[in-house]
Amino acid sequence: MIYSLAIPGYSFQPLYQGCARRTANLELRAALAAEWPRVSDRAEQYEVAAAIPAFYALGTQPCVNVTGAELADLYDRVLVRGGERHVYDAIRMGVRYGRCPYCGQRSVGTIDHYLPQSTFPEFSVLPINLVPCCSDCNHEKREHSPSANFDQLFHPYFDDWSDLEILKAEIEISSSIDVTFRIYAEALPPEISIRASTHFTQLKLGALYAQQAGVELVQRREVFRNTFETGGAEALESELRREYASRRRVFPNAWEPALYLALSENEQFCNGGWEAIDEPENFL
Repeated sequence: MIYSLAIPGYSFQPLYQGCARRTANLELRAALAAEWPRVSDRAEQYEVAAAIPAFYALGTQPCVNVTGAELADLYDRVLVRGGERHVYDAIRMGVRYGRCPYCGQRSVGTIDHYLPQSTFPEFSVLPINLVPCCSDCNHEKREHSPSANFDQLFHPYFDDWSDLEILKAEIEISSSIDVTFRIYAEALPPEISIRASTHFTQLKLGALYAQQAGVELVQRREVFRNTFETGGAEALESELRREYASRRRVFPNAWEPALYLALSENEQFCNGGWEAIDEPENFL
């Protein structure tokens, strides 16, 4: 589902001041420089909030020497399209296997402002506020700004939930197989459970994982059939449990281990219910 990232190895002060120096308008350049003490103080507040985490407690703060739009524009004007582009590219590519840390499924193609730049322009080029992600997660997250602890989405730089079992899959078998995913609330600390549910709902991960699980079942149907015909329900259950353990070892919070655990625990599936999986030609 999600995974943590190493904090970007870029200091905020030289990056911000580099963006200011690359501003051609001399009056704006001076104003950006004069704004640095407030922006620096806000960055320190961000780090304190991240350690708790309590991003919702940051609140907004008015600019003093520049407008919010001028601060936010540093991101597009200098970090994305200007002389600090190398920092943008390094952050965007700082992911494992090119996968989005918000969903763990799609390819990274952009950078998200964890706290939106429209509300918090002082964090527009703050490296620890810049999260590489897929375009779909960025779109679904939109201008999300947490209003309370439960409303805080997963932050890849400051949250590590890898030791927790976040997802649970549920299987229903009739003429076809329906797989749904939910947050495994009963296995989680309450403060993590409610945040994970917010993240799961905001980014519409249930539909994404269900679609991918459908494809996985079709691709693995022949394997299930061969295992069942060779050793029966017991052999299929054992194979599914081995698959679960293997998948969880690599991506503990992904939908794949949750799927295989649910399949292994479903007696109907192991006793022939796998036959309800669509044939590949029907699926295509």
